[in-house]
Amino acid sequence: MTARPAQILPGSLHTTFISLRIPNFRIYFAAQVASNIGTWIQITAENWLILRLTDSGLALGITNALQFGPLVFFGLYGGVIADRLNRRRLLIATQSAQALLAVAIGLLVAANIIEIWMIWLAALLLGLIISIDKPALLGFIKDLVGEADLPNAVALNNAVISSGRMIGPMTSGLLIASFGMAPSFFINAISFGLVVLVLMMLDVTRFHVGRPVERKSGQVSEGLSYIRQDRVLTLTVIVMSVVFVAAYNFQVVAPLLASRVLGGSSELYGVVMSFLGLGAVTGSLLIASWVKTGVMRVAACGGLVSLSYLWLTLPLGVYFALAGMFLLGVCCGFFSVTVTSTLQLRARDDVRGRVMSLYSIGILGSALIGAPLTGTLADTAGMSDTFLIIAAICAATAAATAWAWLKYGNTMHPDD
Repeated sequence: MTARPAQILPGSLHTTFISLRIPNFRIYFAAQVASNIGTWIQITAENWLILRLTDSGLALGITNALQFGPLVFFGLYGGVIADRLNRRRLLIATQSAQALLAVAIGLLVAANIIEIWMIWLAALLLGLIISIDKPALLGFIKDLVGEADLPNAVALNNAVISSGRMIGPMTSGLLIASFGMAPSFFINAISFGLVVLVLMMLDVTRFHVGRPVERKSGQVSEGLSYIRQDRVLTLTVIVMSVVFVAAYNFQVVAPLLASRVLGGSSELYGVVMSFLGLGAVTGSLLIASWVKTGVMRVAACGGLVSLSYLWLTLPLGVYFALAGMFLLGVCCGFFSVTVTSTLQLRARDDVRGRVMSLYSIGILGSALIGAPLTGTLADTAGMSDTFLIIAAICAATAAATAWAWLKYGNTMHPDD
């Protein structure tokens, strides 16, 4: 009698990490864990440094707008570059540039000559780099794993990003308290160097890549037209853009929550960010083995983000607020993975960079609008009212998206 093969059940631990059986993705995954921890170590130190220099929520918003705002103007062109060029080589260049920039800021901090305008200039330069880097990074996941394992790889990649938010801020808080702020920038530079080394080591013969797109005029318009003609992509881009602008300004919300609502120090700020990251890792891993795509699922996850912000409006103390940040992380993990998987699976290979550039524009470039508005709103209305307004915007967007899909969209794509 022949033994039956073991059945892999949906939601099992094996399916949660199934894309890690691919050697290239496994080593890349490990490097990204280190890199994202380094990134959040620097972000935490930078945000706390800004508060020390200015004590201004608006200054935090301006910094984030400068860092991520260039994606709004150049992100689609970055997507075109990611479609035209070899993404591995492109990432080696962009990751190296970010390492050099982190070293430069670290040296200025160590020399005690850092000023707010220097931070803003560095943020602008970083924004220009990531306008190319982020679309290439998102498209590179498909190059590593192919289409069959793409949803799982997307979920694990989101968990990697979130693990940085979980571990990095707490580590940075301890570093700041013990050694000052400069080491945080140098650690981030080293983490970028590790990614560059791994990119150079990958087995390119196992990549799943199509032919690069030939250079021609009108490729940005071509990408936008492709998205407009697909109802799923159109509605997904709309809802993700609104939710990202309203709800994803964590670099502004978290330090203000720690300092103004909870009355804490840099260590408590690190704990707040770590609970947010722990929630996002949890949400990403929970959804990794059963992630489903589609407009209604995106809308439902947007509604969950609204509920998590309602939790934060309740003034019930430090532990309740930390639980709320964990819940926010879980809900944002669900939302980000569902949005990314929907976009990745609907996009053709030849426009993938341009489609995913809109995700980068949404999640990072939204800071151009959302971060200054959130900082200003927090300065004028207070944190509780700010959270209530964010919750209302997310709930209204989720409801409107679901209504639009049920009324106009699902007859065209009944399976979504």
